[in-house]
Amino acid sequence: MLWEAVSEACTFAFLPALEPLFGARALVSGEMDHHLCTDLFGAEQVADWKRRYRFLFGTYGAVKALSPSGVQEFLLDTLSPDLTRTAFAHYVLSLPAAECLYRQCGWEYFHVSRQELEAALTDDDVLTRIYERVEGDCPDFLAFSAFVRQNSRYLRDFFALAEEMDAPVLHAALEEHTAQIEALRQKTRDGLTRMDPLAFSQELMGKTFRNCGPYEQFFILPSLMTPFAKVRLFYDNGTPHNRMLLFCTVREPEQGSAQTLAELKALADPTRYQILMLLARHGPCKGQDVARALHLAPSTVSHHMTELRDNGLVTEEQVKSAKLFGVARNTLLALLSAVEQDLELKSE
Repeated sequence: MLWEAVSEACTFAFLPALEPLFGARALVSGEMDHHLCTDLFGAEQVADWKRRYRFLFGTYGAVKALSPSGVQEFLLDTLSPDLTRTAFAHYVLSLPAAECLYRQCGWEYFHVSRQELEAALTDDDVLTRIYERVEGDCPDFLAFSAFVRQNSRYLRDFFALAEEMDAPVLHAALEEHTAQIEALRQKTRDGLTRMDPLAFSQELMGKTFRNCGPYEQFFILPSLMTPFAKVRLFYDNGTPHNRMLLFCTVREPEQGSAQTLAELKALADPTRYQILMLLARHGPCKGQDVARALHLAPSTVSHHMTELRDNGLVTEEQVKSAKLFGVARNTLLALLSAVEQDLELKSE
């Protein structure tokens, strides 16, 4: 465990106890680079988890567009040097049902209130009306209904899976990445001698943030099991003691021509290129904003955003439980550099 106050406002923290939570999130969403879960735990174990936690995998598969950050959202309330998975699970499960459910999804962007969610727990008509607003992002009414009305079971299964992933192979993998964690810590120390925490966080993500706080506390959090290269969580409602959490992967990026070709293939699609141009011109946008601007179906935007994200060409930041997408400037600059080097385009 590392917990270092790098500056008055910024803490560098690595909490191994949280890694199984991120691993469970990656596994149920299918968003793990290099199939890391399968590489660590074995295909047989992963298949067994998918069989035994069928309710969890099936439910999340239907609602993942509505719940991009999952339970990570609650780390804004609970992150501390002595946080344990047991304490975290207890906090989440002890929240009132409607409040817990409301914070897991971007309901406000579908004009769904806490009061409506409370009513939907028992009123079939309200549940149906809510589903009609989110149907474009959630293709399965039965799974949606299960997520809403059996949310405590969904969460209990999630935390149970995380406990099973807290295994020696994961501990060994974390040990193998000690050097990468230390390198990020040193980079954070050096960066904060040159700039403030907000500017350094933007440099790490390779983008200018749409929401810039103000934040009172910044956390830089290296992670092996987080499914994203970098992801940001923050309050955006003027909450006292406002926090911004920036999770950064310590996994090594893909190298070589195969990755270059994959990125170029993702870039070459006309619709995806239009999306990138829109994000470059207007800054970070929600998927719904992209759909309206380009006259696309939300499901089409979701598909293309997945391709862009999986190839590292867009960034994601969380606004409560909604996603803001931006151009991954660092990845695109590295791609241009790789093409220049591979094709020997540099002038003499």
